[in-house]
Amino acid sequence: MLKSYKKSDLFGYFWILPAFLLICVFSVYPALSALLHSFTEWDLVNVEFIGIDNFKRLFSDKIFWKSCGNLLILMSTGLVLGNLAPLVLAELLHNLKSEKWSNAYRFIFVIPTLVPGMVNMLIWTKIVFNPFPSGLVNSILGSLFGASAKGWYFDENLALLSMVLTGFPWAAGTSFLIYLAGLNNISESVYEALDLDGITAWKRVFYIDLPLLKSQIKYFVMMGIIGAMQSFSMQLAFTKGGPNYATTVPGYYMYDRAFFGSEFGYAAAIGFFLFVVTLIVTIINNKFMKSTEEVM
Repeated sequence: MLKSYKKSDLFGYFWILPAFLLICVFSVYPALSALLHSFTEWDLVNVEFIGIDNFKRLFSDKIFWKSCGNLLILMSTGLVLGNLAPLVLAELLHNLKSEKWSNAYRFIFVIPTLVPGMVNMLIWTKIVFNPFPSGLVNSILGSLFGASAKGWYFDENLALLSMVLTGFPWAAGTSFLIYLAGLNNISESVYEALDLDGITAWKRVFYIDLPLLKSQIKYFVMMGIIGAMQSFSMQLAFTKGGPNYATTVPGYYMYDRAFFGSEFGYAAAIGFFLFVVTLIVTIINNKFMKSTEEVM
């Protein structure tokens, strides 16, 4: 029996070997390579060890810290709006008595997920926040208040606000469906008991629904943090981090230094710094969510 058990073990290891090798080649090796090159001056041709000079430069780089401030604003607003809006929508649909209308609204709010991300960005940049007077927001503000056309993504004072507002009302998508599924999994007997006790809807949300959705909220907060740290698609496609670094985030700054400045060693230092910060924030978030679960 022991012999056959060992054979089955080896058979299992054989099947996970390809996945293990892929992870090593495309995840572990690049991470270790970035760490090693963060201590070098590297332009893809010449490599020179310079110790911690890249990190010294990083901590005194005003553009980098400005990009961190931009990231903090985008991340914090994204986490709040990106979780609050779908949660409120899920609560509203969960309490809708008509199953017919509930299914119809659910279908409507899932449709936006079918639109490719780049197409969605084009809608916001070329139609909604178009800087010309014919742009949707500019035409509305001009008609109602006589306001002049704003540059939005191309105005240093409005660019970051425009990126925060992109995606309004932030309710549709996968998070909405997962929150709704979590609410639908709560037993009807729980709600019946609450009705008998005369518990109000607000108390039900805060004392029943939210605690039972804690794992979903934890997941979306964690993924939101990681996604915000890594994302710079709109900057890359449209704003190029401008105007005057108003929309630059660390991820785009790392890309810019690597592929436009040929400073791959410095870019590796930025990437390693982002990795450490992401890891620390994720651990803190997990501990915080765990402590709140224990209190509840």
